[in-house]
Amino acid sequence: MGVAYNRDMKLYFVRHGETDVNSGLQQAQTAQFDEPLNAAGIAQAEQLAERLRDVTFDAIVSSPLQRTVQTSRIINKFHHLDILLDDAWKELSTTTYLDAIAWHEAFNFDRSEVIEGIEPIRDFFERIYMALDSLKATYGKADSVLVVSSGGVHQAVHAYVNGLPLAGNMRLSPMKNCEIREYEIV
Repeated sequence: MGVAYNRDMKLYFVRHGETDVNSGLQQAQTAQFDEPLNAAGIAQAEQLAERLRDVTFDAIVSSPLQRTVQTSRIINKFHHLDILLDDAWKELSTTTYLDAIAWHEAFNFDRSEVIEGIEPIRDFFERIYMALDSLKATYGKADSVLVVSSGGVHQAVHAYVNGLPLAGNMRLSPMKNCEIREYEIV
């Protein structure tokens, strides 16, 4: 006799707080430049922690980059959960600096040429989709999971949740620093 598999969970997705690089105060070498939060980013994370103080999470998952770990820890001060660090939730990998135009174009599924030094967009989305599938397999109905990661990762989460075809430029739902989005994952 088979068991019906109809589990869904609530996903809270948070983009990390501000850093000197994404505020424009410093030029990044790569998207995975591992910088800490700046003073504004810490204040943003503190404000978000207060907003989320009474939300119950069953798990907190974070990219292992400093900015996401710091954001996770600040939010977690009211929840006292173990934070699961997972490389799958890292930002789109690059080995070269990308300006805003090149960053936007990196999310274009219709590009025929490979951009050297940038993780192929299909591989990146597949990595995030697999991470989401893993969360679904681990957490069930009525579970709430907080994921703290980066803005590029959110593009894949947005596409996954909304069943969007992987075509065109998928940079469709930008987030501000320490913005939170809520999703039902079915």
